[in-house]
Amino acid sequence: MKRLTLSNSHPALAFAAIALLALSSPVTSAGDKPFPKKVEALYGSLPEGFAIGRGTTAFNGSVDGSIYRMDLRSGQGETLVEPEPDFNIDEDCFKLGMRVDPRTNYLFVAGCSGGNAYVFDADNGALVMEYQLPLPDDIAASDDTFQIVNDLAITKDAVYFTDSHQPLLYRLPLGKNGGLPAAGAATAIVLHGDFINIAPEEFCCGANGIVASPDGKTLVVGHSNSTQLFNVDPGTGYATEIPVEGGLTGFLDGIVMHNRTLYILTPYDPLPDDMIQVVKLGKKMLAGKLVGTITDPDLDGVASGALLGKSLYVNNARYKAELISEKWITRLDTRAVE
Repeated sequence: MKRLTLSNSHPALAFAAIALLALSSPVTSAGDKPFPKKVEALYGSLPEGFAIGRGTTAFNGSVDGSIYRMDLRSGQGETLVEPEPDFNIDEDCFKLGMRVDPRTNYLFVAGCSGGNAYVFDADNGALVMEYQLPLPDDIAASDDTFQIVNDLAITKDAVYFTDSHQPLLYRLPLGKNGGLPAAGAATAIVLHGDFINIAPEEFCCGANGIVASPDGKTLVVGHSNSTQLFNVDPGTGYATEIPVEGGLTGFLDGIVMHNRTLYILTPYDPLPDDMIQVVKLGKKMLAGKLVGTITDPDLDGVASGALLGKSLYVNNARYKAELISEKWITRLDTRAVE
């Protein structure tokens, strides 16, 4: 998710089953009305997290705590989770990255400055569980205990969360078929090796976007401020920088992966325009090549995305727009790489 400067503008995967679920759904079929290129989201929200669930259902989250559910085919939507009461734009941040586990239809959500994670029933919006994500003892004993739980990836046996302020990942173990653990089950994993936690300004951003290999044995984590990618061993937290031939640029936000191809959402600021940087990784996911970019005039502060068929859906945080303004999801063709 984007950097979160709390003011009137917000310059703020998953294992094989998830990938197969999304990619097995065609965007159009004979006789079907084409999916719209632009899907309206909740007016006046402050979008950050985005996820696609079962079928054509998608979820757009906001730092104000709201979650909007929409159908990508019809364009219809409704508020699934209401905003937090008395939300203060200058102080509060409730929800960032989100993903759906298709085995349970649970919607996992990163809790931003609460240092927590939520689990919602994607059918009815009921809060199933809330987990506090713990700091290691040395950090907990320091003066800098601030957390920004930013994004997440779901594997067969765990959910991994990034922290944009601390050099940490958090692991929430999952039981058989995605069963949830008891409260207090989450653990912290210290990122080390090549990973350097460049001191973030205010909220953001060190570790940000995260995806997982289908077997869950490798994580790819993006560092927003240093414009780097890391191959992370989830068991040890050891991070190996992934050199990218052609080089990356800008602020690395959400990451989507399919068949070792990364779609890296890169919003404007410091760049003049939004783009999706497309990187192909080698078999061991230790090196990559920038093969091009995807751009579109409808993009306005891309923050998070997900795949459905050959389409990449991205939300638009609109960091430079008025707080109360139109918000939307943009459908991009993954084959439109320039």
